[in-house]
Order: sequence, then structure tokens, then C-alpha cells
Amino acid sequence: MPLPGERLRRAVETVLAGLADEADLSELDDVLRTALAWTAASGDTCRVAHAVRQVRDARISLRHADTEHARTALQMAKNDLHSVPSQRATH
Repeated sequence: MPLPGERLRRAVETVLAGLADEADLSELDDVLRTALAWTAASGDTCRVAHAVRQVRDARISLRHADTEHARTALQMAKNDLHSVPSQRATH
């Protein structure tokens, strides 16, 4: 079973790499939007709430072409997501 926020973490890493490569900002925003939807659908939003807020903040920054702020918010989200313990029961 994946860790809480795993898809979100992968999306954050993808977008950070895309920002370094000067990828299309609207496509990067789509990656984050999709990851947020997966996170909600899997019931992980409350487990990674701070990272979700950072990703939402990054999406706003991307829409305003503020890549530096988006990068900072995503790096904070990435740090939060790497420190999330699994709270799911293992059998």
C-alpha cells in the first residue's frame, strides 16, 4: 500500500523538474491539479494537509507566472511529504 500523499509527492517532484526545464506552466498546473484530485480521492488530504496547502499555493503562483514562489512552495510540500509516516494498518 502506498504512503499517504505518494502521488502528490511524485507530482511535486515532476513539477519541480519541469520548472527547472522551463516547461509549460499550464501543463505543470495540470499535473498538480490531478495529483490533488488523487490525494482527495484516496482520502489522504487530511494526512498531508500542510503539503496540500503548499501545492494549492504553488498552483496560484503558476497561474500568475511566479515560478520562484511556486518553486519555494513546492519544495516545502516535498519536504513535508517525505516526512509523512504511513498511518494505514498493515495486515
